[in-house]
Amino acid sequence: MNAATNAAANIAANAAINAARVRNRVVEHFQKAGALTADTAIALPPKSPRHTVDALIKHKVIVPVGEGLFYLDLEANARSNRDQAKAGIAVVIGLVVVLAIVIGALAIARQFAVS
Repeated sequence: MNAATNAAANIAANAAINAARVRNRVVEHFQKAGALTADTAIALPPKSPRHTVDALIKHKVIVPVGEGLFYLDLEANARSNRDQAKAGIAVVIGLVVVLAIVIGALAIARQFAVS
């Protein structure tokens, strides 16, 4: 891998880690407050990034109940976590396959260069 590829991979990895941290902070806000049903719904944590909140609502991890109140659906959160883990595994497998292809191509190219 060259320096540009390494830099791009590091940027992508850091972005994914930061997104997971922000997501976890929002989820923990509801868990710590015990906001797990419509009756115990609370406001979003301060300074929650809108894209994170929108994604959690889309996946039904946090459920709006009106008047700016939300609660955490534990089952949906567990399902979302499983789905993210599966997606992460698929990405890693894909990267390993691509790396194997690149290494193989480099080995073949090196043999032709030596001949």
